[in-house]
This record gives sequence, C-alpha cells and structure tokens, in this order.
Amino acid sequence: MRHYTAEFQDELDVNYCHLAAVSVDPPAVSAALRAGLGSRFAFLCDPERRAIHELDIVDVTDKKHGLIAIPYTFALGPDLAIHNIYNGWWYVGRPTAEELRRDLRTMMEKYRSDYQYSAPID
Repeated sequence: MRHYTAEFQDELDVNYCHLAAVSVDPPAVSAALRAGLGSRFAFLCDPERRAIHELDIVDVTDKKHGLIAIPYTFALGPDLAIHNIYNGWWYVGRPTAEELRRDLRTMMEKYRSDYQYSAPID
C-alpha cells in the first residue's frame, strides 16, 4: 500500500499543484526516503541547516540534539505568498490531507479565474 503522501501527490498533479519537502538529511538519505515513499515530489536537502535560520524556525529549547527545526508546513500560493502555516511540533499540529485540500481549494478560487465553471455565452 502506498503512503498517503504518494496518493495525495496524484491529486495535486491533476490540480496543477506541487508538494516539496525540506530535509536536513544528506542527499543519499533523502533520496532513499523519497524512493521508499514512492514519491515524485521534490525532496530538498539542507544538511547545513541554512533554511531553518533563514526562516527563523530553529528550536532553541533542545540543547541535547543541537540545531533542529521546528516542523512547519506552509501552504503557498503561486506567487509564494503564505496562505496558511501549520506548526507540526505535536501530531495534532500537522495538517491533514483534508486541511491541505481546503487550503488548495481556497487558493484555487483566489488565483484561478477559471476555477468556477461558467457555461459559454451564446
């Protein structure tokens, strides 16, 4: 059985949407995870952890494990404007596929003039 993200990416493809994940793992580890999930979406690697500083999402409370990121999910419009942010530190903070579908539906209505079907005018 495929992982739900692999199934969700099929829905995204049909709707001209994209999914990307950022990992602090080396490229080989990220590639193995991507293959294991059966994913086609982008896995971006940031082993130097530059992005967490640029986005100001460094967890400063965990001195034991060094620099780790506060896990966020960002729903971005085609202009890269942030539509919604989920703080996924705890399981209940992570977005469900249905929440992401709602975000995408709202953004499609906002950004696509052809979102609502209109019959041709005679």
